Amino acid sequence: MTPFRSSTLSAALATSVALFTACGGGNDDGNPRWVDGNPAPAAVAAVAVAAGGRAASIPIGIENVNDSPLKAANYRTLLRFVPTSTITIDRFYFGFKLRGATCWDANNAGYGAGDGGLLRGSLVQINPTTGLPANVIATETVNGCTRHNEAKAEFNDAIPVLAWVNTPATLQGGTMYGLIVSNAHASPATNFFSFNAPLADTALAGPHARNELSATATGALLSLDPREHVAWSEDNGGTWRYGSANGQYRSYMNDHDTAHPATRLPQYGFRLSNGTNLGGQPYYAYLTDCVGCTVAYANARYARTFTELGGFIASGTNVGTLTIRNTSTGAQSSCTPSQGYGFRKCTVPTAVSVAVGQSYTVSSTGSVEIMKMDYSQRLLFPQVGTANGEFRAYQPTPASGTNARDVPSLWAGPLSPYFDN
Repeated sequence: MTPFRSSTLSAALATSVALFTACGGGNDDGNPRWVDGNPAPAAVAAVAVAAGGRAASIPIGIENVNDSPLKAANYRTLLRFVPTSTITIDRFYFGFKLRGATCWDANNAGYGAGDGGLLRGSLVQINPTTGLPANVIATETVNGCTRHNEAKAEFNDAIPVLAWVNTPATLQGGTMYGLIVSNAHASPATNFFSFNAPLADTALAGPHARNELSATATGALLSLDPREHVAWSEDNGGTWRYGSANGQYRSYMNDHDTAHPATRLPQYGFRLSNGTNLGGQPYYAYLTDCVGCTVAYANARYARTFTELGGFIASGTNVGTLTIRNTSTGAQSSCTPSQGYGFRKCTVPTAVSVAVGQSYTVSSTGSVEIMKMDYSQRLLFPQVGTANGEFRAYQPTPASGTNARDVPSLWAGPLSPYFDN
């Protein structure tokens, strides 16, 4: 377990090497573990550290999804998030599953039981000094099966990946907030639901595996602010656990790869007061590799010059050769990283630039993980994966068995064309 501590460890070292490799797993507090125990000073000095914050967050990083059954009254999940701009909302969406409850495949799975429990979601302020929950902004309490059935009805009877709580509020851009999820049922052991979250390798999760308080910390994933994370409590929120301990049980890459402990990451969104849904972090994943795939990043918000390419693989295969192409100008460049597990990154021989409004692709000749936008997610966040959406990545030619809005784990860096600190 990793109870709360205010970490002052910078994540800069985690992003200062040209190759990110998870070898032997990560520490429970999320501090990076180097391949050989410590970085070689010459290797660190040879590579410039990119600017941190959301602008330097890579847009990928998850391999699977896992649950935390809320089957005890003292259990709490905290999803800490940072809106990119000031918004007024009436709903907050989060990962939710209760298969095994009476309303979905009764008694045949362990994600839920009985009547689905009593979902309580509290939108809270976060103390910027401690990173811990402070004043409650809004709360809703609703039966788990009731909310599941409401979500199905809104998603054309599809099984929901995310559900919601009605928590009207105005949220300030760049400010930390939290959603605390608990089960208020009188008999939670036999009437419960699960909080669901995508998984990243703890050794690669950087600031999301600890109580990071700096908006400019390096090493962020999924285009998240480095302060965003999931935490877990078993004492009614008295203390919080991070990294590999941030759920009801331990999770691992590839389900059972104990050499690579996993950390749950945020998946969430909002319904704005005007009725528009907005994805905060809409993706999840489930053990799927994409072979010979291409991802398009459309309509850049900021001009960028890309000098490096990367791909993420958590299986025993390799990412192969990576290629970036500006689809507006035709400029392209390729490189081949050293192969193996983890974030495999290489420097292109010729930098490729994109201007505001231009698009580009990144492709791989090998295998990479793929982030998913299933049917209910596509209905919930219809602009994700479009040229003007909050997230603009898509597959120009979808791989077999995938949807165009599923995103292969490929990126160009060092800075995102969509976020600027």
